Amino acid sequence: MSATERTPASLSIGELSERTGVPTSALRYYDELGLVRPTAREAGRRRYAESAVRDVSAILFFREIGFSLAEIGRFLTGERQGRREMIDHKLAELTEQQLRIEVARTALDHGRKCPASDPLKCSRFWAIIEGRQRGLSLEESHSRAH
Repeated sequence: MSATERTPASLSIGELSERTGVPTSALRYYDELGLVRPTAREAGRRRYAESAVRDVSAILFFREIGFSLAEIGRFLTGERQGRREMIDHKLAELTEQQLRIEVARTALDHGRKCPASDPLKCSRFWAIIEGRQRGLSLEESHSRAH
């Protein structure tokens, strides 16, 4: 059996970059942070296991939903209970973000269709914004604006 038959398939950093769409500079940074480590070095070059494609995909997903690289590192290396707490915290953040987006969409949609032709002169537009500033829910702000 030759050495290549005994060694599991590995990817160069360029191949990992090509398969994931992540620049090699980012992959090197992920290595520095301990997020995706090469399994070996051949002639000073990083070699990654096939599973690194999955690992990089997970990092991209977590980044997309708002996790910082530090949070991703804690998530990947933490204990189960810590991960559950991080999930709960991120869900709360996303819920708040979703609410802000709904308020913005409602106010902007009204501003676009406003019969006053200028949203800055529209009491309903301002009622939505001011209600939210006072901590009212979107529904409360919107109903008071009617």
